[in-house]
Amino acid sequence: MTKLGLGAAVSMAAAGLTSLAVTWWSSPIDRAVDAGGATDTYFPRLDPVAFAARGIVPMAHAAFAFALGVALGLVIRRTLPAMATTFALYTAAQIAVPMWIRSHLAAADRTVLPIEPDGAPLGIQDGAKQIVAHLEQAPGAWVTSQQTLNAAGQPAPVPSSFADCLHIESGPPTLQQVDRCVADLGALGYKQQVTYQPAGNFWALQWAEAGLYLGLALALTGFCVWWIRRRVT
Repeated sequence: MTKLGLGAAVSMAAAGLTSLAVTWWSSPIDRAVDAGGATDTYFPRLDPVAFAARGIVPMAHAAFAFALGVALGLVIRRTLPAMATTFALYTAAQIAVPMWIRSHLAAADRTVLPIEPDGAPLGIQDGAKQIVAHLEQAPGAWVTSQQTLNAAGQPAPVPSSFADCLHIESGPPTLQQVDRCVADLGALGYKQQVTYQPAGNFWALQWAEAGLYLGLALALTGFCVWWIRRRVT
């Protein structure tokens, strides 16, 4: 038990020092992004790419990874299979939490944006078939979901007329063509509803996710203690 606690402490300390260095180096960038600048060059610290390397979350991740490795080592009792399984399960957790859990760990904000060309918080992705909102009024925010609303305010797909408008046999549409098609879409009353985590929720999400991973680490530690006592007796 002492060795388990010492190993977890060493793992958390190493992750904490790395996170501290990354956070210190990135602090001027974070302030610039949160003030509305540098958004085209750097990820905001709430973005899944950056979030896991900042604050206290890396220490909780390290504790979970260590406890998971020990637990699987006790059960599998073969080094390489246990290491491979630990890597696979830890990677799965690192994918699942940002995709399906993290966005629900703190209260999100929601806004409805008009669909307009030129200067509106809109861009076109995926062959100009999907409208994606960029929140100019919430710098540093993490957009977690978005829906296109029709004139009645109900969720609806982008009408086929939008894709037809953008379809040009001679090649991709020009910026002028895209602006005209977007303007036509807005004229039909379509809007974009965006759900996002504002930049101010960074620490709330950090503490919540750290608590989640530390809880899993404690549960795995309890399992290790139970397993060892069971094997001894």
